[in-house]
Amino acid sequence: MLEILLRLAPALLRHLAAYGELLSEEGRDALRVFRRQLLGLAIAWAAAVVAALMACVCVIAASWDGPHRVNAIGALSAGFALLALAGAWYANSGVPRGQARPFQRLQAEWREDLRQFAALYPSLAGVERAASQTRQIHGD
Repeated sequence: MLEILLRLAPALLRHLAAYGELLSEEGRDALRVFRRQLLGLAIAWAAAVVAALMACVCVIAASWDGPHRVNAIGALSAGFALLALAGAWYANSGVPRGQARPFQRLQAEWREDLRQFAALYPSLAGVERAASQTRQIHGD
């Protein structure tokens, strides 16, 4: 068995090196595509914001001399407020109920480690109490 492993070791190392190289190339390609998409989305988002601002200016300018200019400004403000609320609702609706908050497991592990350290070294017991008081103040 050991003899077989010794004969296979060079081949396995060559394959591992090849997989590493392939993974590196694939990672570079994926990163290049991701950067391009991210830049494209940033440009599109910035252009959409400027277009929305210009549309608002156009509506306000068109109604400036008329009796409904304040109504136009109010309607634009209300429309963007509703859009902001819809965006906030959409962002929060993607997280299923009962799912752990980001870094909640890490926080639980940290607390457990602090408890274990406090049990091993009683002088560290004050650290856990201070951490729990800080969490209570911040509402965690």
